Amino acid sequence: MAYDFKDVKVLVVESSAPLLTLLKSVLQMFTVQDRNVGSALSMEEGWDLFLKDDYDLVIVDWLENPDRGIHLTKKIRINEKSPNPYVPILMTAGSGHLSRVKRARDAGVSDYLVKPFTAKTLADKITRIVEHPRPFIASEDYMGPDRRIHDIPFEGEDRRESAPMKTPLTEVSFRKKN
Repeated sequence: MAYDFKDVKVLVVESSAPLLTLLKSVLQMFTVQDRNVGSALSMEEGWDLFLKDDYDLVIVDWLENPDRGIHLTKKIRINEKSPNPYVPILMTAGSGHLSRVKRARDAGVSDYLVKPFTAKTLADKITRIVEHPRPFIASEDYMGPDRRIHDIPFEGEDRRESAPMKTPLTEVSFRKKN
């Protein structure tokens, strides 16, 4: 499905300047306007930019030294100053090891993308985030998209049925092309 991304605001936090430039170029291919892409090379710079604008999507690198992308994700999700803890977050990383994917999932990312990746793979991940958003969970020990995979039957007590949302969901402003 094709989307109109011209009014979508994306924050890209990537520690490699060449990859940051490449990600911005790929987003432009998807019709995201250059003026709507915030770019940062560090967690601190990314957080500062996140506080200043209303982003529809955050693409954050794992940011090694140590795991700063995880810290930024948690900060976006649970910090009281966060303007939008419900923003979709796509994490990129050089490793697809299960332990890393679980840490990212448990931090509240919406999806995970292993480097190197193609423009099509990035587009597929963004499309999945837009077309199949997971319900948002807000509890005492987790804030983020539902971590369960809904293709696998869940057995056990569904404690989420009775837990009220702390804050209503905000809608992502992606628009389908007509």
